[in-house]
Amino acid sequence: MIKSLSVIFLFLVVGEFVTYVFKIPIAGNIIGMVLIFLALKFKAIPLEMVKPASDKLLKYLVLFFVPYGVGLMVHFETIKEHWLSIGLAVLGSTLLTLYLTAFLQEKLEKK
Repeated sequence: MIKSLSVIFLFLVVGEFVTYVFKIPIAGNIIGMVLIFLALKFKAIPLEMVKPASDKLLKYLVLFFVPYGVGLMVHFETIKEHWLSIGLAVLGSTLLTLYLTAFLQEKLEKK
């Protein structure tokens, strides 16, 4: 468990480092997530190496959204002022995501 959690945090640190060094306007945790995905996809690390910690983290995933909900309340006035454009952006991106997911699933099932 400690080893698998260490691997996950290592990718988080590498992602933060890449963001800091190259001044990329993307959050380091996103870069780390992409890197760990690529490492798993290309079998640079076996799934069994991260599975114990990832299973535990997924079990409590809902708790990780609490700080974001609290953070939204800090910007309540901005959200109140721009609710329509924010709502349309969320709706549009949701529909686009659903469409692209269905399209990719259909293409992958044919193989």
